Amino acid sequence: MLKSRSKFNHYAFLAQSREIGENLRSALDPFNVTHNIEILVGNPNNEKTIRRLLDSIPRSNSAVVFIDAGGYRRLAWATLEELVEHGKNWHGEKIELLIIFPLEMALLRNLMRPECQDSLTRFYGNRQWEDIKRQIKISKTFPENTRYKLVELFKNGLHNLGYRYVEDFKPASPTRDPYYHLIYAGDNTSRRKHLKEAWGRPRFLRCELLYGVKEK
Repeated sequence: MLKSRSKFNHYAFLAQSREIGENLRSALDPFNVTHNIEILVGNPNNEKTIRRLLDSIPRSNSAVVFIDAGGYRRLAWATLEELVEHGKNWHGEKIELLIIFPLEMALLRNLMRPECQDSLTRFYGNRQWEDIKRQIKISKTFPENTRYKLVELFKNGLHNLGYRYVEDFKPASPTRDPYYHLIYAGDNTSRRKHLKEAWGRPRFLRCELLYGVKEK
């Protein structure tokens, strides 16, 4: 986002530890932008921490929150509800969400583990994921549509939060690298269009998030 031509008025980063926060600040130094960057440290699932983050975002302004939780254990549905409850900007739009959805390396690997049940329920905000688990037990294998159902269940929850658009962008091409999905939730028509266009461009590195630029 710091490399984009269209700049944001304010950037707020939430790091889970002081060490991560210091490393992040060092990584931001080359951009020579300091006056509108804020780095907060705390648990992203803590209500007080989220409130500190939201206090830096005027309710009337448009805002995009990019979430890379590093796994389902570090993202609680209640956190997304807090972001939505922040309110709408003067266009009547809620905070937009860009979420790296931890599908292959997290959800699928831990879906059947009893010790992960509470974390999965916190992640989805309900126990509907257990229906998918029961279907796997009955078939004694992972049905082909398991991935689709896990993504759609999360998207349905975002729809229920009142978002106009909820899109998931699938990985580039099949590789040996871990898969991920990028999920967008928002009310902004043009932002949705631009993201879909960006995701559709060629990517030249395996599982690159968006797209690269070919060297001539």
